[in-house]
Amino acid sequence: MYERFRVEADVAVNRANMLTRLWKYAGPEVMDSEYLLHAGVISMVEFDDDIFAAGNCYDQHQYKHYQLFCPYAYRLPKGEGILAKDLAVEYKYLTNASEWFFIARKTAESVIQRNNQYKHESKHIVVIR
Repeated sequence: MYERFRVEADVAVNRANMLTRLWKYAGPEVMDSEYLLHAGVISMVEFDDDIFAAGNCYDQHQYKHYQLFCPYAYRLPKGEGILAKDLAVEYKYLTNASEWFFIARKTAESVIQRNNQYKHESKHIVVIR
């Protein structure tokens, strides 16, 4: 059962790793690009027909001037294409009804704490043992 979605899971992990590197090392001219973030979720959906939708939701006041920001792309019915939008405009994912975001945030915090052994030095990642 778990192998059925292995490729899709790898796509999500690779995208998360790429975004982590960008957040840590790229300048504001890169991270201020809403187009880059929307293009990222569109490409995830384009990559594999088994991926229906992809999103990258930020916590409150974590992206530019937005209260919430969530680039989201999904397939339109009958192969009519892919639509991208800011999901936060119509869905307030920090409310009590959105347990998925709370769980994801707590999981991310524990992963960050476990993997805090990386340090950035002059464009190289150095593993500290």
